Amino acid sequence: MENNMENTISIIVPIYNVEDYLERCISSIIGQTYKHLQIILVDDGSTDNSSVICDNFKEKDSRIVVIHKPNGGLVSARKAGIQIAVGEYVGYVDGDDWIEPDYYEQMLNYMIKNDVDMVETEHYIDAVTESKRIRSKFPSGKYDAESLIPVMLCDDNFNECKMQPYLWSKLFKKSLLEKHQMRVDENIRCGEDIAVVYAYILEAGSIYIADYAGYHYVQRTNSMTGVQNIGEYERDKALIKYLKTIFETDRQYSKIMLKQLNQYTKSMLLLRQISFFDRNSENRKLMPFGGLENNMEIAVYGAGRMGKSVYQYITSMNGGKNVIWGDKEYSFYQQLGMSIISPEDIILRQKEYDVLVIAVSSKNTAQGILNSLFKAGLQEDKAAWLTAEFVSDDYDVLSDYLA
Repeated sequence: MENNMENTISIIVPIYNVEDYLERCISSIIGQTYKHLQIILVDDGSTDNSSVICDNFKEKDSRIVVIHKPNGGLVSARKAGIQIAVGEYVGYVDGDDWIEPDYYEQMLNYMIKNDVDMVETEHYIDAVTESKRIRSKFPSGKYDAESLIPVMLCDDNFNECKMQPYLWSKLFKKSLLEKHQMRVDENIRCGEDIAVVYAYILEAGSIYIADYAGYHYVQRTNSMTGVQNIGEYERDKALIKYLKTIFETDRQYSKIMLKQLNQYTKSMLLLRQISFFDRNSENRKLMPFGGLENNMEIAVYGAGRMGKSVYQYITSMNGGKNVIWGDKEYSFYQQLGMSIISPEDIILRQKEYDVLVIAVSSKNTAQGILNSLFKAGLQEDKAAWLTAEFVSDDYDVLSDYLA
């Protein structure tokens, strides 16, 4: 595979207290088959051994630049990195993840061969001994940005983020990226990637979506990533306010994007602040699922981000009592320390719960799960998914949330 060696890629690595993972991360970048790299390690005020590891690697490889700065969060670290980036192209790797040896060679080849403004790849999620590939929701190929924008955040299937929002799964042109990265509000601590990616795509002319995965997102054990943490409500709201401002100022796509933002806000609240929908209900909970009586025994199916959110919410209302929780990939999640059981066990134990909440955001996925569970013996009146009223475009949650 031939590439123009004049095309420098600046790789920005934000780092905060990831000493157990950092050596593998940096080694995987140094070992890239594409060598014309600037490797920017941004130590964002780490209090563990991460800063020492960064400096040690700098002594071994002249391509490495290290920034030591006070802790300011992920947005702040990425800004510090892009301000010294010299490459025509920019990529990101999180300090606890790692990449395949040909990751940036492949992405640069897609970029140049197809003459596009951004490359999007698939990725892996790694558990302890298992790894699963996360597929794109679009077929591979070259797209005009305008063909992706109408379904970028979600489509009629109520998918959350049809275009993967992650910065680390993409290669960007610095000339387009820098202003979008630099203007992001540093108070945003939820959806930092989204704030950059979707603004970038609105300006991009073309995008290539590759049938290739070379990035390994490391899922830590006992992880409840995506679940709302106390004190973060205003930071979550900051993201929606920021995106609303960006979309309102885009003359061509404003109407389309604000409609999608309304749907995305529903998805974000399901993942981060599900209690928002129950704030006016005293005797019922989980109103997006039709409203369930407070005294009901509720089980959860689905161990993704939405499943984690629903599980934690129900558990907190039950005073910490364990909730029956299932997923077809139960063995993967068990490696992460999560109490997930198999679909077969969910059905065998159905007398122990009144309702099984199908905690996925995709209508098609939910229907597939329901069909499979019913066929295997689940009572049809036991299951609940999001109501048609909730997923409808006519349900305006955006105005209510930002009021």
